[in-house]
Amino acid sequence: MISRKKFPFFTWFLVALIVSTAGIAFARAGGGHSYGGSSSGGSGGGGNGLGILIYFLLRLCIEQPAIGIPLVIIIIVISIIVKKKRLNMQYSTIQKAGNRNLSQSQDSVATQTALANIKARDPQFTSAALMKKAEAAFLEIQQAWSDQDLSKVRRFISDGVNERFSLQIDMQKTQGIRNRMENVQVLKTEITSIESDSHFDSIHLRITAKAKDTDVDIITGKKIRDNYSGTFVEYWSFLRKPGAQTLAGKGLVEGVCPNCGANLELSDSGKCQYCDAVVTSGEYDWVLSEITQSIEWSTATSPSAVPGYTAMVEADPAFNLQTIEDTTSVIFWRYIKSYFESSANPVRKMATADYSDSLESSLESTRDGNSHMFFADAAVGAVEVQSVVQGTDFDRVQVLVKWSAANSWIDHTGNAKGGGPKTIRPQIFTLVRKHGVTTLAATQLNSAHCPGCGAPYSGDDSGSCEYCGRPLNDGSGAWVLESIGAFTTARINSASVSPVTGTSSVSADILLMAMASTMYADGELDAKEMDMLASFASQRGISQDSLSAIINTVKQPDAQLPRPANTAEAMEVLKAMVRMSLADGRIDDTEKALLDNYATSAGLSKYEVSSTIAKQRRSLYKEARKAIK
Repeated sequence: MISRKKFPFFTWFLVALIVSTAGIAFARAGGGHSYGGSSSGGSGGGGNGLGILIYFLLRLCIEQPAIGIPLVIIIIVISIIVKKKRLNMQYSTIQKAGNRNLSQSQDSVATQTALANIKARDPQFTSAALMKKAEAAFLEIQQAWSDQDLSKVRRFISDGVNERFSLQIDMQKTQGIRNRMENVQVLKTEITSIESDSHFDSIHLRITAKAKDTDVDIITGKKIRDNYSGTFVEYWSFLRKPGAQTLAGKGLVEGVCPNCGANLELSDSGKCQYCDAVVTSGEYDWVLSEITQSIEWSTATSPSAVPGYTAMVEADPAFNLQTIEDTTSVIFWRYIKSYFESSANPVRKMATADYSDSLESSLESTRDGNSHMFFADAAVGAVEVQSVVQGTDFDRVQVLVKWSAANSWIDHTGNAKGGGPKTIRPQIFTLVRKHGVTTLAATQLNSAHCPGCGAPYSGDDSGSCEYCGRPLNDGSGAWVLESIGAFTTARINSASVSPVTGTSSVSADILLMAMASTMYADGELDAKEMDMLASFASQRGISQDSLSAIINTVKQPDAQLPRPANTAEAMEVLKAMVRMSLADGRIDDTEKALLDNYATSAGLSKYEVSSTIAKQRRSLYKEARKAIK
């Protein structure tokens, strides 16, 4: 049934005109057409105005073609014009809302309000001073990285960042190389977003810089290879507890303990040697907690949008996603170190005994004489909490880690050789903790330290703290790794992909992986398909190198990229792709061709593509109107 609201007045006017005209024409032609009948039969079409219109138009075209045919042409032309105007209105409204959200996220009232709230709690705080501090930290970290000495920057980086850099430096030293960053310049620093809760103030900065990146021999200093030279963008996230106060000239980046004012020298536990304050916890000053590559960056969604988060906070008020993500980063890099050393010892204090034993078996299978497999050039794109589930015995948190590496081989002398191409590996790390255990608020960013005595985790074969003897790998005190599994398309939720609000539970590169792996199901990606994938990538800020890595991954026989397992998952991916493609208000011919190609590969029809576009456009139009209001 078409409602009167959707059936415009002009159409009703046409119905009345056609009926009156057709009545005269039909009377002249038939002369007695109502003989023996009742005039009540006119409502037999079920009250559908469009059905009445079509019926009389057909009769009119047959009986009076000179009137009917021109009228049909007029109606078709008007319908096309009205439909085109309606589509343009929907497209422009979606685009307007998206642009409005983008401009707000870049310099929004919300951001300014968040800055004002921080300043109200900390009168000495200024965004300009923070950005200057971040630039100094950026340059100092680049120098420490090049010198392969993190002791100078340990004071203002979290355990997760420290583990990442420490492992990478250890691997470089073993292979006899040093990654040298020269002519480093910070070109621009800007605040992109701010989140505040009862646990942390989180400020994310977009840092645009340039440098010359080379690998050199660790002994002779002779250049081995050029890596990159030019401009790059990274997002640096700094955290601090809400009660912390800015002290002019006295902070972690400046090398001064923000608690006692002494020149800072840290113990292994991250404490000031004079006052024992755990300065890397965020309790006193800003701490660098995460570095995100530009391809992976997206405006953080509300933690409450993570399934199970709100219920967990009710049971554990100090629970927060920042701590979970930092802990997962530490676990990930210890997992990488386990492969580099061909030993499960690095993860034993942060993983269940069952997982550590299974990892040891996996490592054994990669050994061949004096050589073993490891992950070369490992890099993390993003670490994102996906869900939180409370159980009767254990609680679980599932975290997506998007990383890349090349499988390579290394011998006992540190000589690396061979290996395949660098591939993308989105995986779900499942962390467990005994039900009822709560988060220690004082040591939330000290993920690689004993929750009992604060001692750093060593890499021995014990699952207990070597200083106080406390069990660390049973989930009785902190979150530990239970398993690692592939990220599947079953986790893609298209409903949360919204260019109107700028939020998404799935990133563009994940969708690109799903598309490419589906299209490669027949064992080939032809030139036309490659062009379409490249267009999708470029429109969404995915670099050529990242696209190449995804394509290389797709072509590997053991690739674990997300690929729809059934029609329902294929449709969910299609919906997410359509919603993301509508970010600029419309879908162009190249995007439509890619959607059609994906659908064909996934066993869907082109009609389903068209109908999905229409449905998602209407849905986003409603969201856009609401957002604009």
